[in-house]
Amino acid sequence: MRQMIEEARRLVAIPSVTSDGNETIANHVAMLMRGRGFKVQLQQVSHSLEGVSKRQFNVIGVFGDPLVDKKTRKGLLLTSHLDTVGPGRTDHWTETGGNPFAPAIRDGQLYGLGAAAAKVDLLCKLTAIEKFREQKLKMPIYLVGTCGEELGMFGTKYLIKSMALNPRHVLVGEPSSLKVVYSHKCHTIFRVSIGYSKMSRDAKGFNRRASLVALGSSAHGSSPDLGVNAILRMLEFIRMSEEAGFDLRITSCWGGDSVNKVPDRAVAELFLTSHQLEDFRRFFADYCESTGTSNVFSIELGGLGEAGVQFLPEQVFQAVCDSVGLFGQLSTELAERRDASFDPPVSTINFGQLRDRPGAIDLSFDMRLLPDMPPSELEDRVRSAFQQLGAHYPGLNISVVRDQTNPALGMTWEHEFMRVCRSAVVESGLGNAEDGFTKKAASTEAAQFFQAGYDALAFGPGSGSGNSHGPNEHIELDQLERAVRFYEKVIEKTCL
Repeated sequence: MRQMIEEARRLVAIPSVTSDGNETIANHVAMLMRGRGFKVQLQQVSHSLEGVSKRQFNVIGVFGDPLVDKKTRKGLLLTSHLDTVGPGRTDHWTETGGNPFAPAIRDGQLYGLGAAAAKVDLLCKLTAIEKFREQKLKMPIYLVGTCGEELGMFGTKYLIKSMALNPRHVLVGEPSSLKVVYSHKCHTIFRVSIGYSKMSRDAKGFNRRASLVALGSSAHGSSPDLGVNAILRMLEFIRMSEEAGFDLRITSCWGGDSVNKVPDRAVAELFLTSHQLEDFRRFFADYCESTGTSNVFSIELGGLGEAGVQFLPEQVFQAVCDSVGLFGQLSTELAERRDASFDPPVSTINFGQLRDRPGAIDLSFDMRLLPDMPPSELEDRVRSAFQQLGAHYPGLNISVVRDQTNPALGMTWEHEFMRVCRSAVVESGLGNAEDGFTKKAASTEAAQFFQAGYDALAFGPGSGSGNSHGPNEHIELDQLERAVRFYEKVIEKTCL
């Protein structure tokens, strides 16, 4: 156990934010696998995502027969993703001294980015497989560390398409408090683009810059109510400023580092006239005091410094607010359909990212849909709503696209692997057959395998809700050995 904890600390300390690539941690995991007798392959994964490193690798380890028959499914695949979301505000990582890559153990818990989702889980699998190193296996055991899970699961999609493996059963690592996840929501992302012709204006008049920063609290995108959305805070402050009579011009705005988490920081650069400056300064102070947000907002006021600056067209801000309002209305409508077996029990929408680029503002919305709600049906409603919105802004080009969709998971008791895991739950002491299973709001790689025709479930130590994608992410150390026992039982039932 002590060795596994030390290995866990080393693994968490290796930064592997998806956009930065995972080559360093992939090489480290490959070394761990080889040291335990695995046949190891580094599978480089290609993708077309802008601003994302091309150095992305799946680490494939094989125990037993390494030959893959593309016509016959055999063996057990245990997989965990090696990448993480961005850490967000480092000042919120109080348990690690402000450094999310400096793992710390406190009160029986290991803190650090990726501790629960899902680096340490891979070590539990590795430890469980090592027990069978000298035994003769009837079926192979595959262990894979995937890349790209946090950006559309592109590593798993590549693995499936490559047919590098063709397992009979798949068990995906996901923090689930040691419960087997057999069903989860569909994950879909909509991106709204508001195109415009940028206007150049002389700086005379609007010659005072206001650099605004709004802070929030991050949480997993599947449970947006557990966080505080910094983008919404920023938009509300700008709206209230305009209602108070201030004539503002916006040059840029930004918020959120990953669409699948609640954004904890948003920024905007505003300009106002010099005669408004002191009144705006007082308004800002009064607003923060009356709303109790003095520790949430900060503003830097200064001069322009040079003649000429480009402002966004005045209609853009209102179009952004109207777009947010449409998704807010949709969220209210979706809440009318409930399924108490999920937490939260409704389909949810998280406004995860706001970006400006030359000629456009992009807004990204992360939606988690109950399994009985087809994303295509929702897409028709969204497109219709934005066609009507666009008609109100003839000077803007407003469009909406469904960027990606990860399917829902829907395993049932008729599936053989469900029965295998039910026995493993009981025999490893995790509970009875009913209590050991759960549904999950967050999407997992298990659904990718399930959609491809494999029996697939998700399981892992650590809590997901209120933990993953948030500051001070942690995993309970006493759950690690119990997870290892469960994996051992699953291996015994599928590969011996």
